[in-house]
Amino acid sequence: MKDDAPLGEMTPYTITRYRNDELLAEDTHVAAEIPLTFQVNDREIATLMCTPSHLKVFAYGFLFTSGFITSADDIMSFSLDEKKWRADIQVKEFIDPDLLGQRVYTSGCGKGVMYASMMELSSRHPIQSQCRVHGQDIIQVIGWLQRASQLHTITGGVHSASASINGRVPDFFIDDIGRHNAVDKVLGTLLLEKTDCSNVILACTGRISSEILHKARRLEIPILASRGAPTHQSILLARDMGITLVGFVRRTNFAIFTHAQRISGNGEKK
Repeated sequence: MKDDAPLGEMTPYTITRYRNDELLAEDTHVAAEIPLTFQVNDREIATLMCTPSHLKVFAYGFLFTSGFITSADDIMSFSLDEKKWRADIQVKEFIDPDLLGQRVYTSGCGKGVMYASMMELSSRHPIQSQCRVHGQDIIQVIGWLQRASQLHTITGGVHSASASINGRVPDFFIDDIGRHNAVDKVLGTLLLEKTDCSNVILACTGRISSEILHKARRLEIPILASRGAPTHQSILLARDMGITLVGFVRRTNFAIFTHAQRISGNGEKK
């Protein structure tokens, strides 16, 4: 690994491979990781470990899901210092993090942070979306997402997320070392593009924890689907939030944990 080389999503590294009772040198690639500091209106609010790509939409998504902004228009300027890995952001009205309540550190890779008040607010007023998609759409979207990431194929060190509209194959996906970061980057993209999320499927490859549900709820996304498993808390929250929660998506089947009325099949449930 060359310390002076420009840092991309992955970096070359020489490992020692044990195979057939022999030790051999082998060139490979590993997923890159950087500490990105968010400085909002000259105040440092968080430092998150992440993949060094899509950092502008990451900032928008993180600030939105954390409650610092309510729309993309609240951000007046964004600049990135790639030497210090610091995002300098100016917002119209700065909200003191102390007013957002207790910090809740998210589970799993990437170590994210949410705020208790935003988690509580996102549970109110269940989503009333009339979105309805076919089960084959879910399988197609998750299958596409699983195959799309070259970074995951090469390194095995990232999660992927994307957004499907009306069950169509998405036109973008984003990778990150953290499940929460990948989702924030996707949500930041939807926020910047002012996408109507009433018919969006948020597609993920990793475990669905309660924090992911809260993030989806902030943009009123009605369906969340993953190849991974949900936690029991995410199931309870999805039920209360009016979100259709789909897990264990495979080539021929998947499990619907909440609000199955949004998923249709060739033969309806008996």
